[in-house]
Amino acid sequence: MQTRHPFHRSASSLARRVCTIATTLALALGASACSTPRVAGRAESERKLSACESAYLSASRNSGRMTGASHHVIERYLSAQQASLDWVETAVQCSARFGEGTMRSAQARHTVRMLAASLGIAIDPITPSRLDDVSSLDVDDDSLSTMSEAEDAAGFATEILAARSIGDVSLDLSDRHKATAQRLASLAGSDDDHRAKVYDAATLLANPDTMVDEANGLQAPTSAIIEMNCARGEIGAVAASSNAAGERASSNESRKTSLCTLADLIADRAELALNWGYPAFDEALFD
Repeated sequence: MQTRHPFHRSASSLARRVCTIATTLALALGASACSTPRVAGRAESERKLSACESAYLSASRNSGRMTGASHHVIERYLSAQQASLDWVETAVQCSARFGEGTMRSAQARHTVRMLAASLGIAIDPITPSRLDDVSSLDVDDDSLSTMSEAEDAAGFATEILAARSIGDVSLDLSDRHKATAQRLASLAGSDDDHRAKVYDAATLLANPDTMVDEANGLQAPTSAIIEMNCARGEIGAVAASSNAAGERASSNESRKTSLCTLADLIADRAELALNWGYPAFDEALFD
């Protein structure tokens, strides 16, 4: 009696697969031989995406996997990490999508933190960036000045909350906002300094814990609204400058480097707002 070994079955299976592949390849070659000849390079040219399209497509795909309940949590976590980078690239490459790219990057970062917590992965606390090492920004002076005012107002408000030990607001955060405001004002030039330094605090003092965001009528922690309003003000300033030539002659790469720096800085503020309880759903963040 002859004993059949497992490798006989494997060899037989492999042979069938090879035959199937060969048949499929032959049919494909036959079909291509009968098809209409194409101009070499034409299809490749038609399929090539612009830098904006490529960034947006990658960001959208990773965001889809990030939020897809059918995907494994680890895949969602890794997709969220990549989405946060892709959306910044979208903000840089797509002049009409600076605000969307920046805010969605913050959304993705927030998702990374939530998924990391469920996976037991430790992540550093959010530390809003400053512009100490930035010597120039390829953005018009008026837009830089508007950003400076937004940072200054946030610094004033967070100082008041920190002095009253409200939530997780600290004097360090206030100092970061004020230092960034000063740097932006310096980059804009002394003639474009719109900072008031002191602002009306009546509403803030009356609602130190929670308040209604005038932008959408939603209630959220006061500290979160302060950070989100700062981010919105800066997005509006940069987005308005995106298609403006400005007074400076600059290269395309210089402009993109500046937009990347600012998108990251603004996303820090928005991410902090989300971490402090600002609603993260689209209707709360986008017009």
